[in-house]
Amino acid sequence: MKRAFVLRSLIAVTAALVIAGIVSAFIMQRQYLANRQAELRELMNTISVTVNTSDYRSLAKKFSGLSPNTLRVTFIAADGRVLGDSEANPDTLENHKGRAEIEAAIKTGYGEEIRHSSTLNCDMLYTAKRLSNGIILRLSVTLKSVYDHIWSLIPALLTGALAALACTPFLAWKMANGVVKPFGEVAESLANINAGGYGTDLAEPEYRELVPIVRQINTLSDKIADTLAELTSERRRISLLLDNMKEGLVVLDHSQQILLINRSACEFFSVAEKPVGKNLLCLTHIPHIAESAETAVKTGKSDFFDLNAPDGRKILQIIVNSVSGTESCADNGVILLITDVTVIRRSEQIRSEFVANASHELKTPLTSIKGFSELLESGLVSDPKKESQYLAMIHKETERMIGLISDILKLSELESVTEDTGKSTVSLLAIAQKVKESLSVQASEKNITVSVSGDAGVIDANPDRMTELTLNLIDNAIKYNRPEGYVEVLVAEQKDSVFLMVSDTGIGIPPEAQERVFERFYRVDKSRSRKIGGTGLGLSIVKHIVGLYKGKIILSSEMGKGTKIKVILPKTSTRIS
Repeated sequence: MKRAFVLRSLIAVTAALVIAGIVSAFIMQRQYLANRQAELRELMNTISVTVNTSDYRSLAKKFSGLSPNTLRVTFIAADGRVLGDSEANPDTLENHKGRAEIEAAIKTGYGEEIRHSSTLNCDMLYTAKRLSNGIILRLSVTLKSVYDHIWSLIPALLTGALAALACTPFLAWKMANGVVKPFGEVAESLANINAGGYGTDLAEPEYRELVPIVRQINTLSDKIADTLAELTSERRRISLLLDNMKEGLVVLDHSQQILLINRSACEFFSVAEKPVGKNLLCLTHIPHIAESAETAVKTGKSDFFDLNAPDGRKILQIIVNSVSGTESCADNGVILLITDVTVIRRSEQIRSEFVANASHELKTPLTSIKGFSELLESGLVSDPKKESQYLAMIHKETERMIGLISDILKLSELESVTEDTGKSTVSLLAIAQKVKESLSVQASEKNITVSVSGDAGVIDANPDRMTELTLNLIDNAIKYNRPEGYVEVLVAEQKDSVFLMVSDTGIGIPPEAQERVFERFYRVDKSRSRKIGGTGLGLSIVKHIVGLYKGKIILSSEMGKGTKIKVILPKTSTRIS
C-alpha cells in the first residue's frame, strides 16, 4: 500500500507540475503580450504628436530605425491606400482598407489585431490609430520574441520540477505511515461496536492492511441489513393495516406534533399529503381538538365528541386518548381516533323525528275519538242526529288512523328491502287509468278534471308498488288542487327509460319547501293538510319506491300556478301487444 501510495503521489506531483508549467506559460504569454500592446500604444501616441507633414514616405522611413527588424510603421489613407511604409515601397503594397485593425480605427479611432504573417512565418501584433487629419497610423511588431522568452524559461522550470520530484517519495512515504495507522484503529473500534452501527458490504481490498476493517464492516453490514429488512417489513405491514382502516388514526407527541397519520384521517380532514412531522394545526384548525389533545397530555384525561367534517357532509366522532410514557409530560403523547358516524347520527335523528311525528299524528285522531266517545258514554248527547254525527267523526278519525298506520307499515317495509319482488311486465299508462277511476269520487267532489295520456310505458316492476306510487301522486294532485282545477297524467317512453309526469293547477309548493316535501310527515301547510286528511307519508313512500327501482324524481312548482312531479324509471324491452 505504501509503495502504491508513493507511486501515485509521484504521478500526481508530475501531473501537477506539468499543469502548473502549462498554466504558467500561458499566463506569461498573456502578460508579455499585454506589455507589448501597452508599449505600442504609448509609442503610437508619441509618433502621432510628431506628425506635422504630408510627406508620409519620408516620415515612415524616419521611424524605421526605432526598433530594427521588429517595428514597422505604416501610414494609410482613409480609403485604404498606403501612403508610407518603413519597410517597403508604398506603391507596391495592396489596399489595406479590408484589414481588421484599419476598419476598427476608421470606425472607433483605434484598432488592434493579432494574425499570422506568411512573409515572416510568425505571428504579428497590429495596432492602428486614426489621426486628427483622418490618416491611419499603423504599427506592427513580431511576436516571435514572446515564444523565445517562454522557451528560455523551460530549463529553469525543469530544474524546479526535478527537485520537487526528488522530495516527493520521502514525503509520500511519511504520509502513508500516517494514513495506515488510523485504519488499524478504526478496525479495532468497529470490532468493539460490532453489536450495532452501519456499513456496506465491501469486496476484499487489494491492500492487506484494510482486510480487517472490511471484514468488520461487512459483519456489521450484514447485521444491519437483516435488522433493516425486518423493520421495513414490519413497518410495511403496520402501514398497510393503518391505511386500510376506515377509522382515522393520528398519533401526536407532547407538543402536538404529528408522529403518525393514516389515509382515512387525511381524507376526513381533506388533506392531500400526510403532514407527518408538522403541528396538529396543519391538519385541522378546530379548537376543540387541539384543546382536548393538550388536556390529555397534561392530565391524562380522555375525551370524545362529535363534529362536522371540513367538507360539511360528514359527522365525525373524535376520541382523544392520552399515552403516558413516564411522569414527565415530555414523554407523553396523544392518540386521536376519528370515526365517520354520519349514518348512525342521521339514523338516530330520523328515528327520533319519526317517533315524535308518528306519536303526534296518532295522538290527534285518538284525542278526537276519546273526546267523542266520552260524550256518548256520558249520556249527555240525547239528540240522535248529534249522536250520529259524533259516531261519523269517530269513524272518520279511525279511518284516518288506520290509513296512517298502513302508510307507516308500507314505509317501514320499503326501508327494509333493497330489491323488490313479485315483478311482472306492467304498463304505467294502464295503472294510471285504473287509479284515475278509483279516485273519480274525490275528483268529482272538487269538480277536478283528470286526464291520462301517453305511451304504454312498459316496465318490469311489482304492480302493487307502481299502483301505490301512481295513487299517491294523483291523490296529492287532487287534494291540493283548486276547485274546478285540472290534473294531467302523462306517460312517455324514452331511449333507456319511461317517465310518469303528474301535473296539477293547485296551490303550488314554496321554493324553500321543495327539497323537504319527500320527508316523512313533512307538510307545507299543516293545518290545511290535516283538514284535507293526508298522513304526510305519501311522497315519502313515492321516494322510497323510486329509489328501490334506481329511478329519479324531478319536482317543479310555482306558487299559485301548480306543481309538476316527474318520475323516471328504467325502461324494459318487453312490450304489451
